Amino acid sequence: MNTPAWAEAGLRALPDTSATPAHDQTTVANTRPDILFVLNNLGFGGSERKIVRLANRLKEEGVHAALACLNGPFTLESGIRRDVPLARLERKGKFSFGALWRLRRLVARERPPTVVAVNLYQAIYVWLACVLLPYRPRTVALVNTSTFKGSAPYKRMYQSVLARLDHTVHGSDAQRKFWFKPGCRASENSSVIYNGVDSDHFDARDFLEPAKRLRASLGVRPESMLVGTVGMCRPEKNQEVLLTMMRRLRVARVDAHLVIAGDGPQRAMLERRAVELEVADRVHFIGAIEDVRPVLAALDIFVLPSTAVESFSNAALEAMSMGRPVILSNIGGAREMIHDGVEGYVVNPTELSARLPAIVAALYADARKRRQMGMAARERAVSCFSVPAMVAGYRGLLNGGDLS
Repeated sequence: MNTPAWAEAGLRALPDTSATPAHDQTTVANTRPDILFVLNNLGFGGSERKIVRLANRLKEEGVHAALACLNGPFTLESGIRRDVPLARLERKGKFSFGALWRLRRLVARERPPTVVAVNLYQAIYVWLACVLLPYRPRTVALVNTSTFKGSAPYKRMYQSVLARLDHTVHGSDAQRKFWFKPGCRASENSSVIYNGVDSDHFDARDFLEPAKRLRASLGVRPESMLVGTVGMCRPEKNQEVLLTMMRRLRVARVDAHLVIAGDGPQRAMLERRAVELEVADRVHFIGAIEDVRPVLAALDIFVLPSTAVESFSNAALEAMSMGRPVILSNIGGAREMIHDGVEGYVVNPTELSARLPAIVAALYADARKRRQMGMAARERAVSCFSVPAMVAGYRGLLNGGDLS
């Protein structure tokens, strides 16, 4: 049996821990939680990873955070501190009155001052669970969606739900403007908290040798260009455009490889497409990796070609912290994250097919510019998007803090 390249390089695939609970399912905490985060699940995703890190960090600072999940998977559960409790609401079907009732009982029993819905669907549960309670917590929604593919009535429905909560938090100012017109009541009861990245944890200097091993296991020579992305293989991530980019780079005789770290429903299609485009020998699918730092350290350029869902990408911030230039789709807060032409490039989604090969080819030919952009990206991540700044923003949610 062939050994996967990621295994040869010493990386670990993300484990599936959906079966055995590591936390108590019935009691949120012996100590009343200060803040309860309500998530859909703890599967592999940027928002889920952020909430796990945030809850752990808040606990370190003396804030009693708790988590509640509507359903599984619970892949990231092993990364939660043992003293950060997790409640399982056991949702069945599309909308579960049983899960709603369990959340309502949970809130009534534990009486957290602040209940936070992590994204739109969970906002419905939080609103319904807390309405007409004798004890009324402050309700907050973290809105992670920067585009909306549903119909206009669905968007208006979610806007109505969000307006009934006490506060909404957005990942970028562009995203807030997408949901609410400036000056309206809902906009005034909202704020922007940028995602933060731990620049000490994401430091490429600590992963030079693992990065070399990974490149060697993939057959990428030291002088070759390695372009990469991290994320689920889903339609909105738009990874197919990276395959067509690789085809054009091959025709132009640019010595480039592509690595995709992530799994999902479109992986098999993408693998077939790489064969059709005759670039399969230069495209490496390594699946969902537990620790992406060696992968990011091995890259020369990070690309996030998404057409939807990104508000303020954690994966892009991590790549910046690792000192890699980033190429981002112009959605969500991309233009708030980087300055076009300084730390990387921001490209309109409709122009990705045309512009990506030229940008990558130019950076391949100019190693000095690549290094300058990478250093600028690291500096911006450290100075503008720190974890302490993000945590301070979320602490402001407690007790009705003014975040505007």
